[in-house]
Amino acid sequence: MSKYKNNHLEQDHRGVKGRTRPMRGFKSSTSAHRFCRAYDEVRNFLRPATQRKQHVPAGQRRAIHVQRIAALRDMLAIA
Repeated sequence: MSKYKNNHLEQDHRGVKGRTRPMRGFKSSTSAHRFCRAYDEVRNFLRPATQRKQHVPAGQRRAIHVQRIAALRDMLAIA
């Protein structure tokens, strides 16, 4: 078993690493900062649980996700 498996800090940036690898990194630190800030905001907005390891039933999770995706789509359409 990996010693990093239970380290929440190591697991937290997994999504960013998975997204940046296909893009072959960023050309400037400004671009990286802009992407990471937007990525974190969207990720936190779509997260149904307010606390770590908080249980949210699947039906409620699905309803929250659909509602927040619609809200996000509306926000992006305005901009």
